[in-house]
Amino acid sequence: MDRKTDRRNRELNDDLGMIGEVVKPHGIRGEIKVYLYSEQPENFKQYKKIVLQERTGSGTETYNVVKSREQGKLAILRLEGVGTREAAEALQGSKIWLNKADFPTLDSDEYYWHQLNGLMVMTETGQELGRVTNFFSTTAHDIMVVTGAGHEFMIPLNGNIIRDIDVQGEIIIISPPPGLLEINK
Repeated sequence: MDRKTDRRNRELNDDLGMIGEVVKPHGIRGEIKVYLYSEQPENFKQYKKIVLQERTGSGTETYNVVKSREQGKLAILRLEGVGTREAAEALQGSKIWLNKADFPTLDSDEYYWHQLNGLMVMTETGQELGRVTNFFSTTAHDIMVVTGAGHEFMIPLNGNIIRDIDVQGEIIIISPPPGLLEINK
């Protein structure tokens, strides 16, 4: 078993990207139910190792993925060294990280959230809104959280709103519909 624990409270390695979280145990043999931020649980079939960050953020452990299967929008995983329901319960709430080199290849007009985090967001008219600080999903679409100038804006990741993403130039240009920015203030 390849496991390492780091008990220092620190940021995870830049080579890793957060891909989901452990929702709860599944069954009595140590399997875990996982919510993926990409909503593509089938991707877990190609992942051999994952890093779990304790829900307190104070430690991490690397696990070999023994088996993966889909259950609706969730994935069910069996991890090496986790063989009981109690062991699986201890992992509940843990964030799941993956080596970015293992991420699936995207089309040229697709991006991972971590690629957009920290980019400056501006309107087409040149108004600076702030920087991307977070993301979350709703049933309708993903939301980009932009923080700056004393405000927090919730911007839907929608092709009608997002006009341009320049990762190298570190800027996202948006065309917000009337009222979107005002409702966020």
